[in-house]
Amino acid sequence: MEVLEWITAILLLVGIGMAGITKLTDQDMAVETADRLGYRNIMKPLGGAEVAGAIGVLIGAISSDLEWLGVLAALGIVGAMLGALVYHQRAGDTKEMAPPIVMAVVAVLYIVALFAN
Repeated sequence: MEVLEWITAILLLVGIGMAGITKLTDQDMAVETADRLGYRNIMKPLGGAEVAGAIGVLIGAISSDLEWLGVLAALGIVGAMLGALVYHQRAGDTKEMAPPIVMAVVAVLYIVALFAN
């Protein structure tokens, strides 16, 4: 299961990490989405949390002594993705719900892979 752990860690690092960076750097697409969904006031803290979560997952994958950090980071990502689904649902933006669902599933698979080792 170590392969699954690394694949999911990399997917989370890239997917969630890049989403967080776009929010932190006020990229046009991130700002437009935040305005449309109504979370502009928390965009930067959310971006920081996403980047921290992605880094936490990577640290958990690299260090067997810090796997607990990876689990907590992945659980935080699942929570953030559930929040994203709520915001998309409230805005009637159901077409854009796939990415948060996929990232939440990947985060759960990462946790499963950690415990399977």
